[in-house]
Amino acid sequence: MQPGICGRCQQLPPSFDDIAAPLFYENPIDKMLCALKYRQQLSFARTAAGVIADNALTRGQKRPDLLCAVPMTRRALRRRGLNQSAFIARLVSRKLGIPVKISVLKKVRDTDQQSTLSARKRRKNLIKAFYCKQRLDGQHIALVDDILTTGATANEISKILKAAGAARVDIWVCARTGNASD
Repeated sequence: MQPGICGRCQQLPPSFDDIAAPLFYENPIDKMLCALKYRQQLSFARTAAGVIADNALTRGQKRPDLLCAVPMTRRALRRRGLNQSAFIARLVSRKLGIPVKISVLKKVRDTDQQSTLSARKRRKNLIKAFYCKQRLDGQHIALVDDILTTGATANEISKILKAAGAARVDIWVCARTGNASD
């Protein structure tokens, strides 16, 4: 067993190469990210972006060529009013000087709300839900999001990015839950 890698990931390696999740999704972080996501309290996006950017700087790893964000369907975006992942990605881009392409990924179909589903159902829910609009041959991509729960979204999008030619996909989030490997 490799230290720091859960048993499930050792048995079924994810499509992404690394996760950077500096905080745990617990009080007060959970309240902050919910306020951003569901009540559009944009000041919390700056906090989340700062946490992600500071973590990227302190890790000392090679910087990605491009930042992407988890996309939403038009219907979901109209309902929520904000794609918090895209908002955070733009702020991280400014802070680190890494280009961001929000439009490279598209969510092509509406899915059930992930937070209401079990880990197994989350994975099934996302099959063929995303599309990459351009080739990313040889590029190192960081996918930016607010929170990592089961990793189903990160894994599905990583598959899509690698199918489009990405050489490496890292996941950059503000926080992760304790069941991120479920």
